[in-house]
Amino acid sequence: MKIHSTFLTLLLILSTGWAPAQAQTLTISTNNTPMDRRVLEQVSREAFRRIGVDFKLLSLPSERSLHSANQGEVDGEGLRVAGLSGQYPQLLQVPESYTRISFVAFSSDPAIDLSRGWESLKPHSVVFITGWKMFEAHASGARVVNKVDTPEQVFRMLQSGRVDLALYTQADGLALVKSMGFSSVALLSPPLQEVDMYLYLNQKHRALVPKLSQALRDMKADGSYRRILSNTNLP
Repeated sequence: MKIHSTFLTLLLILSTGWAPAQAQTLTISTNNTPMDRRVLEQVSREAFRRIGVDFKLLSLPSERSLHSANQGEVDGEGLRVAGLSGQYPQLLQVPESYTRISFVAFSSDPAIDLSRGWESLKPHSVVFITGWKMFEAHASGARVVNKVDTPEQVFRMLQSGRVDLALYTQADGLALVKSMGFSSVALLSPPLQEVDMYLYLNQKHRALVPKLSQALRDMKADGSYRRILSNTNLP
């Protein structure tokens, strides 16, 4: 009976051109730091699986990544701070957060005072990566603002004394400073801001936004989200 059923299925495919539907694949672009990228990749792979969609991750420069997603050249973008849909109207924020990170400053002068948050940057020269919206929105009042393409350039400018402050994320910044051997560079406290980070999908995938958000909530409820974070060495 099983052989007969398989034969009929093959005959139907050959005679009508019918074939089982292939899972939809969404390509998400990113310029995240290594740790945040791992969270994006691992959490997305499970969340997309739960809604029957395949997931592919593409690396692009930060600003280009946003524009490509907004224009529909890729299907979405992440991880980003909340509220970018006003600036990129074709992007819809998936309302359930992926992770929470600390935006911070590093310096060779540990005496620099950051107690007034973003206002503390005003007397100083700073550097951060082009397209990082948090810093573009809040660090523009610094005495001198430099934008570069890579995190290595950020910390080399600081190490060489060309800027007072390097702006980055805490966990990845500490790892990068250590790997580059910049022992004179220190993390300043307190953090400039701690924020939740989100995935954005292009408007053409509007129907998937609530489904993906629910999948993320389910993952947090059943413990799989915490297990993924543990495997990516994040708190």
